[in-house]
Amino acid sequence: MRWMICLLVILLRGCHSLSLLERPTAENLPPIMPLWERYQQCLVTTDPAELLLIIDQLERVVPAGAEPPSWTRPWGQYVTSQPLRASVDPQALSAACTIRAAALRDQTEQLAEARALYRRVQERYTHRDWAYYVEQAQEALAGLQGSGPAVVAFRGRGVVSR
Repeated sequence: MRWMICLLVILLRGCHSLSLLERPTAENLPPIMPLWERYQQCLVTTDPAELLLIIDQLERVVPAGAEPPSWTRPWGQYVTSQPLRASVDPQALSAACTIRAAALRDQTEQLAEARALYRRVQERYTHRDWAYYVEQAQEALAGLQGSGPAVVAFRGRGVVSR
């Protein structure tokens, strides 16, 4: 009878009550405020070297979701990691900062560097969560393509093609 009551309690409370010791701690999460401060610096600085340093720092932060409890591992493919729920997405901050750095390079006529930064956004942020940033990079790249140097070919008058 006790086993039946325990089983009924577990079923009524749900699976989350079994893994009280396996909950993710705050130590596993990336600190949000330093990331936000770095992003705020990205918005105000115009130094290209500092912008690249900020972008690299933001890209190094890879938040991981919470791993499922160990007792659910035998179910294999039916159990997945839970996504990280945070107020700030480091990947989105990094993509936005990269686009800003590319726009600044475009304004200062450093088109090769701007193209490289826009392509960096296209290559690194392919997940649909960051499609907004990829679209911005594609539109800006299309604008850069049209502003390239004009190539004019001259034909000599003495040459007649037949």
